[in-house]
Amino acid sequence: MKLCVLLVSVLVIGVVLMSCSSSLPRRSEQSIRERILRDTPLGSDYTVVLDYAKKKGWPVTEEPGGFETKRIAQFPARVVGKRVIKAYLGGYQGVPWRKDVNFYWAFDEHDKLIEVFVEKQADAP
Repeated sequence: MKLCVLLVSVLVIGVVLMSCSSSLPRRSEQSIRERILRDTPLGSDYTVVLDYAKKKGWPVTEEPGGFETKRIAQFPARVVGKRVIKAYLGGYQGVPWRKDVNFYWAFDEHDKLIEVFVEKQADAP
């Protein structure tokens, strides 16, 4: 009986920890933005942000050129920054489609963080 209780407890703790670690993509765009800006505030250096994203275990892409705001339906469209770090934060099953969440850090010509963007893409047919 004690072994059964112990196993169930370990299972419950595991499920809770897994749900906490993957909850960031489910948050609103504003909530994700605020959370990541706490760890990588505007003005942060490029290498600091890149290290942060890699330590989080997110797949990271470094992109030359700035971030095009039309990707997140901001109009009038503009390009922000001189280069960008893109991180895939994960995905989740939305209603009715799956959603994938990307985060972008935009940097100026001095490699200082000037803006961040959240993109949620629905996997619609």
